[in-house]
Amino acid sequence: MITIHGTGCSLMDYLYTNIDLSSPPLVRAMSKTPGDGGLAPGKLVFAEDLERFLNKPFTDFLREVTGGRDPDKANVGGPSIVSLVNAAQLLEGAPNGGFRVAFFGGHGNDKTADELLDILAQTPLDVSAYREVEGVTPFTVVLSDPNADNGHGERTFINNLGAVLHYGPSDLPDSFFDADIVAFGGTALVPGIHDNLASLTRRCKTAGSIVVVNTVYDYRSQAKDPTGRWPLGEDDTTYVATDLLITDKEEAFRLSGETSIPNALAYFAGKGTKAAVVTDGSRDIYFYSKGTLFSKLEIQNLPVSESVRQDILNPRVPKGDTTGCGDNFVGGILASMAEQLDAGVPMGKLDLIEACSWAVASGGFSCFYIGGTYLERTPGEKRGKIARYYNLYKQQIGRNQ
Repeated sequence: MITIHGTGCSLMDYLYTNIDLSSPPLVRAMSKTPGDGGLAPGKLVFAEDLERFLNKPFTDFLREVTGGRDPDKANVGGPSIVSLVNAAQLLEGAPNGGFRVAFFGGHGNDKTADELLDILAQTPLDVSAYREVEGVTPFTVVLSDPNADNGHGERTFINNLGAVLHYGPSDLPDSFFDADIVAFGGTALVPGIHDNLASLTRRCKTAGSIVVVNTVYDYRSQAKDPTGRWPLGEDDTTYVATDLLITDKEEAFRLSGETSIPNALAYFAGKGTKAAVVTDGSRDIYFYSKGTLFSKLEIQNLPVSESVRQDILNPRVPKGDTTGCGDNFVGGILASMAEQLDAGVPMGKLDLIEACSWAVASGGFSCFYIGGTYLERTPGEKRGKIARYYNLYKQQIGRNQ
């Protein structure tokens, strides 16, 4: 059995769709200088910082921009748990089976936790190590504008850290490190884990695990030093212990201090990261591999899915929003890695382009439902829907043989 264990950001997303990010209340709330507490498209701010920026309660601001309506949907969110749910759903529908995907984290004792756990119970993700800790369950308000970015959609996030302020390395049991793949997702929103990421990733490597790190916008570091390079853990040995790093373009630039994706990837490679993938919204993805986990690849790029793009622009195809696209992208990579390992592909020979193909299809499919987490009616349903985009994508990039 191939096992994937993950920790990092898990929360409840309260999603508001059809929000106009160019409306006067939102324009006034937009950041003027980096780290000032204002909103920024595609990025996250903390509710308390936004309150200081606006000099008004967060609840008043939310009422103003939404008209006081209830969220269109409450759904499980967070770069760690959403990616793991997608991986579990893809692997549940895999031809061979025999996989286990588990999340390790903390939630509060409140109604939000009840709602979150009820949703997760409808997925194949193992949440037996998702336990109660002090504080309210973390949540994020997502304001989504489907017409932004030339119709591809954009959103902005307002986060309350809550209970994860009390979750750290001592809360991870020894069993967490006993996995084929260990994934750290969005740890910048779990300070106790993020600030110890170097020691945690090193421990994973000592235990023989493959380490995957996928990032989220690090608002704490941005507010502390708007121009300096973001830290990834307590020191740069996190990069050395990371087999695969997955970031978006902005995060790659802030982590590396570079201003182009190829230069950012070269920086990660120079720091010792074995492979890395950088996404850029509706634009090409870039990646490399040193040949220790995946087959060796120089820095190169792949397009996003043309079939997804056509369906997004097709008025007859029901739309969702872009929330969770990046997280589901990560889940597609994790699932493909697990399947390749299960098929006996040796270390150094895994196929990163194959993994990225499942990732592109997974991220694209998430545009057709609201929120990051898709609830299946039957096991394997999601894999079947994503497989359509995967097969069309393989044809698009000339790898359909």
